[in-house]
Amino acid sequence: MGSAYLRTALRTRIHALIYNQGLPSIFLTLNPADIHSPVALYLAGVKLDLDNIQNEQLMDTYKRAEIIASHPVANAKFFHLLITNILNTMIIGGVLGPIKTYFGTVESQGRGSLHLHFLIWLDHDMKPADMKEKIQDVNFRDKLKAYLEDIIKEDLDDFEEKNAFEYSNEPRSFNTPTRLSEDNIYAALRTIDLTGLGENTNEYGIRSTPMKQQSSPSIPYSSPS
Repeated sequence: MGSAYLRTALRTRIHALIYNQGLPSIFLTLNPADIHSPVALYLAGVKLDLDNIQNEQLMDTYKRAEIIASHPVANAKFFHLLITNILNTMIIGGVLGPIKTYFGTVESQGRGSLHLHFLIWLDHDMKPADMKEKIQDVNFRDKLKAYLEDIIKEDLDDFEEKNAFEYSNEPRSFNTPTRLSEDNIYAALRTIDLTGLGENTNEYGIRSTPMKQQSSPSIPYSSPS
């Protein structure tokens, strides 16, 4: 999102929209799973037939994450392409009903991937006070529930009759990265602490560099064999 000044400027624009259009109707976050997207890999230079994708072509999760992290421009192009299509086909296209206006701002996650926070103003004149009054009516509640269920979907079919704590030794392509065990985490943190201590302490045991000027050492990455 940028600097504190930019965040202040964005808030000013949102306040202006609220003053002009009223309160927004919908807030949503679009967070593309870039490391699982064949399109993102294709834009990063991986040779893929997008019309006939096989799981074997997509490599393991860590390799995909390494490729995406190494190609930030390709990742930005993928994000722009996906968000533009979502706007044209879903938002402006009318899936949510008539739209008066919308406002979004892009942020990056800790790993560098982009996501979009989004405010949408539906084209109606209903105010919060009107909603509070109308919600008392049973017919209105049923219609509102039907509308929300129509525009909001979730699909858990793939998880039916499966135990989330069962693990398989079979290689998968779409699994999320496994977390470090407790021992590995403490070993990695200890390595960082000792490395930083050795680099920033002289023979007399006095730190030679102010804390605010020290660079944070990173955990070395090694591709799984």
